[in-house]
Amino acid sequence: MLKLIKYEFLRKYKLILMTIISAVIANLFLITKGVSGSTSFLVFFPLVLFILYVSDIIRMYSDDLNKKTGYMLFMTPNSGYKIIASKLITAVFEGLAILLLYFVFILLNGTYIFYAAGVNFDEIMRSINSALSGSLGLNLGHVFVFLLTALVFIIGFIVTVYTAITIRKSIFSEMKFGGTLSFIIFIGLNWVISFVSSKFYSVLSPNYDYYMNLSAISVSELAVILFPIIALSIIQIILLTVCSGYLLEKKINL
Repeated sequence: MLKLIKYEFLRKYKLILMTIISAVIANLFLITKGVSGSTSFLVFFPLVLFILYVSDIIRMYSDDLNKKTGYMLFMTPNSGYKIIASKLITAVFEGLAILLLYFVFILLNGTYIFYAAGVNFDEIMRSINSALSGSLGLNLGHVFVFLLTALVFIIGFIVTVYTAITIRKSIFSEMKFGGTLSFIIFIGLNWVISFVSSKFYSVLSPNYDYYMNLSAISVSELAVILFPIIALSIIQIILLTVCSGYLLEKKINL
């Protein structure tokens, strides 16, 4: 498993380095435009990074199944379950690294924005302490719950795409228009997941309406609100990972 994860990172380290270097250059350039440039970077950078992150993960898995360069991976003495699990673990670590990178950019650009606005260092530190202490209604606990929910949801989306591509390549391998068929399967899987999830939301969070009407939400209350999304996404990830692993192990047609 560790060798597979290392292999995944070695395949994309150049892209990661290029992305970081490009981000630093873009940030420095926009900072020269003043506060508006720095703010624009903080708004658009995560959107661009999210698109690159998801598209790269999906593209690499598709290439492994559809191009000759991926044959070597499936010729190794590793089960389909290990292969799909290693890709998901790599995606999780990559996602956490992206969140850390964005957090660093927030700190750097936030400090610059405060400095450009004439706020002295002591006031900046008081603002940070207020945010961390929760006196503004939010603290690191809220941020952690939000980021955890977002990461689990994104991984669920990725594994759904993986499953759609795997179903197309295994069960419907002889059919033409593979990309279109994968998209149709993906839409079908999402419809089923949405339909099943809607039946469980009220069961997992019966007091949802009560929490949503609160003027201030604590970390524990936010966790209760988002628990159905997290729980069902984790169940989705497990079931679809097992499904994709089984198809890779028994039904794949390279």
